[in-house]
Amino acid sequence: MWNLGSLEAEVMDRIWAGDGPVTVRDVAEEINSARPQPLAYTTVMTTMYKLFRKGWLDRSKSGKQYVYAPVEARDACVARLMTQVLGKSTDPEVALLHFVEGLGSERSTALRSALHQLPAEDDDSGT
Repeated sequence: MWNLGSLEAEVMDRIWAGDGPVTVRDVAEEINSARPQPLAYTTVMTTMYKLFRKGWLDRSKSGKQYVYAPVEARDACVARLMTQVLGKSTDPEVALLHFVEGLGSERSTALRSALHQLPAEDDDSGT
């Protein structure tokens, strides 16, 4: 996922899937339940600390331990990253056209629906 390593992306996926702030132990147990080779607790702790330092996670003290929460929801993160990538294009209209051409019918329908939900722009033509 985006500028994250594979373990960082896996940690973020687990945190986004959760119902609220999580501890390192919560995430380590969740990840290790699906792995043939378990990760060390300290590996998960270091990864979450790095995500906190990179600005992906918020962290607060709860008793003697830290709890972590995503800085933004997954969908908001995806939207922000898409905007950043589009901003790198020398011709955003062409980039968007290529993007839309690559969408399947289900995602094209979702895009049309999202566009219809946008507020109408003010018409400055005076009509």
